[in-house]
Amino acid sequence: MEQIQANKILEIGIQLASERNYDELLSKIINCAMELTECDGGTLYIFDGEKLQFCIMKSNSLGIDQRGTREKQYPPVVMDEKNICAYSAIHRKLLNIEDAYSCDEFDFSGPREYDKMTGYRTKSMLVFPLVSHEDKLVGVVQLINARDKNGKVIPFEKEYEMVIQSLGSQAAVAVSNMQFVQEIEQLMMSITQVFTDAIDTRIPYNYYHSRNVYLFVQMLVEYINKQHALGKTEYCFCAADRDELLMAALMHDIGKLVIPNEVINKDSRLGGKLPLVLERFEHLMALYHIDYLEGRISKAKWIEIKNYFVDAGHRVEEINKKSSLSEEDLAYIRDMGSRSYMKAGGKEMGYLSLEEVECLTIPAGNLTNAERRMVRSHVEYTERYLHNMNFGKRYPHIIKWAGAHHELLDGSGYPRGLKGDEIPFEARILAVVDVFEALTSSDRPYKKSMEEKKAFSVLTDMAEKGKLDKEVLRLFHEAVDDNAGNINLFIHHEE
Repeated sequence: MEQIQANKILEIGIQLASERNYDELLSKIINCAMELTECDGGTLYIFDGEKLQFCIMKSNSLGIDQRGTREKQYPPVVMDEKNICAYSAIHRKLLNIEDAYSCDEFDFSGPREYDKMTGYRTKSMLVFPLVSHEDKLVGVVQLINARDKNGKVIPFEKEYEMVIQSLGSQAAVAVSNMQFVQEIEQLMMSITQVFTDAIDTRIPYNYYHSRNVYLFVQMLVEYINKQHALGKTEYCFCAADRDELLMAALMHDIGKLVIPNEVINKDSRLGGKLPLVLERFEHLMALYHIDYLEGRISKAKWIEIKNYFVDAGHRVEEINKKSSLSEEDLAYIRDMGSRSYMKAGGKEMGYLSLEEVECLTIPAGNLTNAERRMVRSHVEYTERYLHNMNFGKRYPHIIKWAGAHHELLDGSGYPRGLKGDEIPFEARILAVVDVFEALTSSDRPYKKSMEEKKAFSVLTDMAEKGKLDKEVLRLFHEAVDDNAGNINLFIHHEE
């Protein structure tokens, strides 16, 4: 008997140490305790907030396997010594009760009321605390109605007490370790929150982008796992890979912290340079007016020049906001860039600087080649920051996945120009979701939001051209349709 119990304890210890899911760990503790003592039922409480919080209740005879949820929850047990679980917790003591109805030491009014409602009969009880190696109270387990081989309710045998105390110690260590891991993960998530808050301060739209990418990825992963369970896709995410991908989704743009605001928030070709250009036109008009007043140019020439600068101001403002330029627009700006005013002493004052000409002749978009390279460098900075954060074995792929979210299957992406299988499946997910969120977002300073149907048309075209993964896009499109109206995205509101 002792050898069998010893083997069971060793086996249970291995099970508890290897479990990575918190809820499953708690369930295993109850199951193992009930199996060891051959009892009918059990309840597990976790000590939190100076109270014992209900977690799990099981009863074989009543067919109960209930876990605490927001929808169905029992009130916490206050730390009152009249309650047997509270007494066990306070004094770190195992309690073995032969018959709850005959015991006056504790208040068993609760079990009696429950018995009246269910027709059950609570008799023998074994209650023991879960205390870690640091003497920290983790929780309490309450076992009910030990049974003999014939199913008759009997007292819990004394020889079980040492075995259960051993189980309690192992369980407490396992739960403490799991809680510690959760605390570390919460700390990591809070650090991520700090990063995204910092991005929000500098780049309002990117705050929502990172969170919405996270929500879309979360939705897609859940959908993929559901389809895998139905045998409709070979892809599947374990809990660890899911968590790592979600972290990558949140952190994929942190490198934008180092991109200058005037570039990352640039909403026109000139950006903040437009007022300087218009002021220069006013200054040039004033100089030409002085030339007219002092007789260096004729009245007709002055009127011609004045009209030119009035028209130039309107044309520059118009071209500055255009999404794409015509050849006429380009020729107009280049001509203006070639003109200058000759100041006293032979010093020239150009109508436009070389940088302004470059900005105003961008064929499409708002960024110059140098600014585009600067924005693209955010991926390299993201990798650098993530590398310095040392995610270690917990998130071994996060740098690779987040750092490849702008890579395209045909090799035209950046920063490394990876192709095909060189791009991980998880990075392909980030690429699809990143483009979709950017297209449909309403908070970008340089464009209007795109309807979902049109956005998927753009993504489909990219997939057909071999840039995006067709299978990922198919699953994502299905996931969006499946969750229509149920995705609570962050939305930008103007101040």
